[in-house]
Amino acid sequence: MQMEIRAAAIRGIDRLIDDLGGDGAALLSEFGVSPSDLDSEHGLLPAVTAGRILRSATKRLDCPDLGLRLAAYQDMSMLGPLALAVGNCDTVGEGLDCASRFLYVHNQGIRLSRTQDPEHYAGVGAVEYRMLHPDIPYEPQTIDAGLGLLHRNLITMSGGYELLGVHLPHPPLTDESVYTGFFGAPVRFDTGRALLRVPTRLFAQPMSTPVNPELRRMVVEYLEAHYTDPRESVVTTVRSAVNRALGTVPARIDLVAGWLHMHPRTLQRRLAREGTSFQAIVDDVRKNAAHRLLTGTDMPFSRIASLVELAGQAALTRAARRWFGRTPTQIRRDARCAAAASRVAQGQIPVAQGKAASSGRFHTRVP
Repeated sequence: MQMEIRAAAIRGIDRLIDDLGGDGAALLSEFGVSPSDLDSEHGLLPAVTAGRILRSATKRLDCPDLGLRLAAYQDMSMLGPLALAVGNCDTVGEGLDCASRFLYVHNQGIRLSRTQDPEHYAGVGAVEYRMLHPDIPYEPQTIDAGLGLLHRNLITMSGGYELLGVHLPHPPLTDESVYTGFFGAPVRFDTGRALLRVPTRLFAQPMSTPVNPELRRMVVEYLEAHYTDPRESVVTTVRSAVNRALGTVPARIDLVAGWLHMHPRTLQRRLAREGTSFQAIVDDVRKNAAHRLLTGTDMPFSRIASLVELAGQAALTRAARRWFGRTPTQIRRDARCAAAASRVAQGQIPVAQGKAASSGRFHTRVP
């Protein structure tokens, strides 16, 4: 199955083609893409198609610096909701880390990371841009566009920064002066890597615009709830989905498979290859949730049973005996005794009260 990316990755290519004397809409239509796809926050296209569009436009317009030109047509808004999360981080480094964490939402085939300076200068670091998907042909224009946009976004995030040098994995596609003019820094070619060399102090620099931590939190929660990192195993992904579903909607395989854009039988086969099953994951998630609620709250057992999708208090008791070899009452009592003993050890409650709690004659409310 071919990998798809957000069509916004090549947003602006139609206008760029028009400005260069071509017909952007016509060229896009040859690949089954329309300009409205690029402007949509939900439009997708095969990653291979995006590379072919850039390659075709480069050849037809005889524009070897097309990738750099495309980067000049773009800004952070092409990242969609991820732009809100990145732009509301406290520092440039935190913004880069946020982008690195969620970049798969925009394009699963690329990675962004802070790394060491390849030239080993003190006080110098690097931000690396990598294409990792083995099924996508290497396209130098895509690298130029990606690294060029990263440079422009760093300018936006920092309000202007000192770029010490640029490394590119391929030979120059046009005169080297075009590259140095775009980046405003020395450029080395055929290095095997695409990165920007920057002073490490840049990572601690505050964002250039006011930030809204609450908006950042809301966007991150949205990204976590609605997107799945392809770097995670299927087991990890399913466990996360079941955790989100438990107590709100039935944790059924057809629902979870739908969220992951899989057929239920496909999901079962992939879980089997990783040595487990959907029901085993649900059972383990229920077990962990039940233990947390029994030991960390005073919630009635009937309510806990409902939250972990068990049919009443009797079902919770049977499950607790199977999971822990104890009843819910025993689990809660043992947790309270342990909490009381810990407080005695820390001098937070008198020893006499701690002994009373351990004997069951005094109950310490677990906050």
